[in-house]
Amino acid sequence: MERNYKTLIAFFVAVSVISVLGFFTSYLSAFPQYGKFPVVIHIHFTAFLCWLALTIIQPILIKKKNFSLHRKLGTVSYFMAPIMVITMALLIITKVERLLLTLPDEATVEAFIGLLDVVSFTTYYIVAMLNRHNVRWHVAFIISATLIVLNPGMARLLNQVQPGLGMLGAVVVPFVVPLCVIFYEKINLKRPILKSPYALFFLCWALEIVLLITVPQTEFWKGIVAGLR
Repeated sequence: MERNYKTLIAFFVAVSVISVLGFFTSYLSAFPQYGKFPVVIHIHFTAFLCWLALTIIQPILIKKKNFSLHRKLGTVSYFMAPIMVITMALLIITKVERLLLTLPDEATVEAFIGLLDVVSFTTYYIVAMLNRHNVRWHVAFIISATLIVLNPGMARLLNQVQPGLGMLGAVVVPFVVPLCVIFYEKINLKRPILKSPYALFFLCWALEIVLLITVPQTEFWKGIVAGLR
C-alpha cells in the first residue's frame, strides 16, 4: 500500500472531495457572508483544508522522488495538527454546551464522539510522525488520522442523502478501509495480518465503537458532560 502511490493519491483525493462536499451546505455555501461564523471555525476549516492538501501532495512528491520538499512540507504538519486538535476541541465544547440546553442525552453522545476524535487523531498523528522513517507504519497511520478527519464531512454528506446514514457510514468506513488493505497485503504481498499496522488501527477503531456504545450511557460520563453547563 505504501508503495502504491496512485492508489494513495486517489484515496486522499476521494477523502478530500467527500469532506469538502460534506461541509458545502453548512459552511461553504454561505460565501461571501462568512462573518456570521466564529473565527475558530475559519481557523479549523483552513487547517483542515491544509491537512487534506498535504495528504495529496506528499505522496506525489515521493513518487517524483522530491524527498527534500516532502520533508519540508512534513514539518508544516507539526504546527497544523495542534491547531486542528485545539480548534476541534473548542468547537466540540461549544456544540455540547448548546445541546445541553435542549437535548442533554444527545449532548453526552456528541461529547464522547468529540473526545474520541481528538484523542484518536492526536494518537494516530503522533504514531505516524514517530515512524516517519518506517514508510509502512508512517503511511498507515497518516491514513488512520485522515479517516478521523473524513468522518464529520462524510457523515454530513450521507445524512443529506438519508438522515441517520451518516452515523452508519462513520462507523463502517474506518473498518472497511483497513480491511481492504489487510486483504490486499495478505493475498498479494504475503504479509502477516497480525503484524500489520492496519490490523492495529482496525482493533483500535473497534475499541472506540465499543466505548461509544457503553460510556455515554454511564452516570459518570453524564455527570462530566453536565458540568459543562
